[in-house]
Amino acid sequence: MKRITKRSIVLLLLLTFVLLAFPSTSANAADEIKESNKVRVGWYQSDHFQEGDADQDYKSGYSYEYLQDVSNYTGWEYEYVSGSWSELYDALLEGEIDVLAGLSYTEERAELINYPAYEMGSESYYIYKRAGNETISSIDLSTLNGKKVGTLRNNLMTDYFEDWMEESGLSCSEVMFDDFGIRDEAFANGDIDALIAVNNNVPSNSGFTPVTMVGESSYYLAVTKDRTDLLDELNKALESLEESNPYFIQSLQIKYFNQTAVNAALSTEESEWLENHSTIKVGCINDYMPYCSIDSDGEVHGIITDIIGDWKGQLGLSDQLNIEYKAYPQYSDLITALVSGEVDVAFPVHDSIWSAEKQGIVQTNELIETGVHLIYKGEYQDVTTTEIIAVSDHSAFQLNYVTVNYPDSEIYVVDSLEDCLNAVKSGKATCTFLDSGQAEPMLSKRKFRSLNHFTLGDEIGYCMGVKKGNNVLYSILSRGISLTDKSVLNNAMYEYIDSTREYSIIDFVLDHTLLVISVILIITGLTVAVWRVHHQANIDILTGLGNKRAYQAAVKQLSDKSKDNANDYVVAVFDLNGLKNINDNYGHECGDMALVDVGKCLKKVFGNDCLYRFGGDEFIALEANCTLEEMKQKFNLLDWELNEINQKEHPYVVPLSVSKGAAAYISDTDTCFEDVFNRADQMMYEDKRAYYEKHGDRRR
Repeated sequence: MKRITKRSIVLLLLLTFVLLAFPSTSANAADEIKESNKVRVGWYQSDHFQEGDADQDYKSGYSYEYLQDVSNYTGWEYEYVSGSWSELYDALLEGEIDVLAGLSYTEERAELINYPAYEMGSESYYIYKRAGNETISSIDLSTLNGKKVGTLRNNLMTDYFEDWMEESGLSCSEVMFDDFGIRDEAFANGDIDALIAVNNNVPSNSGFTPVTMVGESSYYLAVTKDRTDLLDELNKALESLEESNPYFIQSLQIKYFNQTAVNAALSTEESEWLENHSTIKVGCINDYMPYCSIDSDGEVHGIITDIIGDWKGQLGLSDQLNIEYKAYPQYSDLITALVSGEVDVAFPVHDSIWSAEKQGIVQTNELIETGVHLIYKGEYQDVTTTEIIAVSDHSAFQLNYVTVNYPDSEIYVVDSLEDCLNAVKSGKATCTFLDSGQAEPMLSKRKFRSLNHFTLGDEIGYCMGVKKGNNVLYSILSRGISLTDKSVLNNAMYEYIDSTREYSIIDFVLDHTLLVISVILIITGLTVAVWRVHHQANIDILTGLGNKRAYQAAVKQLSDKSKDNANDYVVAVFDLNGLKNINDNYGHECGDMALVDVGKCLKKVFGNDCLYRFGGDEFIALEANCTLEEMKQKFNLLDWELNEINQKEHPYVVPLSVSKGAAAYISDTDTCFEDVFNRADQMMYEDKRAYYEKHGDRRR
């Protein structure tokens, strides 16, 4: 039993040792593998090339994206080592970093560092001056003599500049810097007159103007001399990248280096042409939104304004160049005007080189790319749907597109794009085509909701056109267009599409009939309810005149006006004579009828807005902008109306009679409304006393 226990203990110890040892070995091996994938990258700040200086900063740029694509094939994990250009170049030579991007090739360097078989890109070296510096001229390079020119230590473009100076026989004062940032700061502060920089990281809006090119070369992602293993992995990765995406380098150059000061700088020939042409005439198709249109006031609308504005801005021509627009009803009219020289530039022109050659025009690079919608009625059929195609000369692309893609189809010619849709709806054509910019707003119209449509796989492009042979203008247009951000234009176009959609109130009502009816019923019910509440609160139920509450509100309003020295007013008080007698002898129903008849007479004379039933048999009229003389005339009219009623047969037998009294507001003596009311009330009682003296039998 003891022997078994000892043996078990020994086995247990051995097993524990194995379990502890092997995971540790596996972890160490994993760490070694992970460590072997770690690559130290020299990281210096350079606009558009390597942006984001510190290790934790957001990074971007040509070099950063290039490095990430390489790591996709190699599995490298990068450790970014920041420093100046000179520091990092020395670190690469000493093996303190593994790779450094942007190194141009020389035979001397190839002895010290490793270059891969595939270049990272190519660049040109330019002398740049500050925009507006007239002391340095690109036409007379001797103006560079004696000027301070900033260069970089351990950089090939410095060697090119020095060789160029020697070959040109010029003598500049060279000021050398260790880093791009320090050099650029000195340039901005005016410590140097010019600097040497590559063409691909000086943006068009930097304020730099290129003077002349001093050299060009290819550059690479260089590897430190001792890491031939990294060089092998890099070559394999670049080979795979080249095979899978042969246009990778070109796409990076377009993405990061398209908008440069070199691209934006006009040539001598272009500048001279612009000096002789202060105005450029631009033709467009009228009512061709979202692309272009000119209203009756001559105001231009559509994406054409954004295109021309951005083009002028990119080339710095906003204040120098005047643009005149002219609209044409049809596309053929626009092309004819361009060829005849009536206009210098046309937009939009369908991006078809074959069509342009036949028309005698040349096209710029594409500005707008949009989809094509096939629009038809009923069920789609492969053959019959495209049998008869409606086209209009108002379209910039329809005829060319149909001729090329549907040569066997019959073409049904109409006047406008809307007529194309009408032809399809009526059955005169089996289909038509619209680009995406026009299809969305036009198909949103209610009358075309019954048509079916879908987007084809084709894309069409719109560009500018100039007459063949107008080479310098074409060059100027192309230069500005190459700097234009197409995404900005596309976003602007969608805004114009939204603005041209037609959706009327009638469309909304027809689309939401049940909802609209429900809302109308609810609003009507609420309105009636509010009116009833107001009516019950402010209207005397028997006579329909204002009640005591409404009277009090009117008195307050008049009092406020009198305090502000506003319009004068007259208060008239009325009392139905003999109401008690009518009630006692003929009943209260007859008394109510008498009150209603008096109310009707008062309404005919005074209207309904200023009358109030103050008590059982008392009525009041509050007349603004009225005089006592005018009130007496209305009293006479009231007597006449009462006489008319008394001539008729009525159940209360006693002739209707009203005692009356009136008083006008006197601003000098009346301190409040009650002063006026009391005088009117007193006059009414005097009138009533006179009435009963004459008709004593009509008392109670």
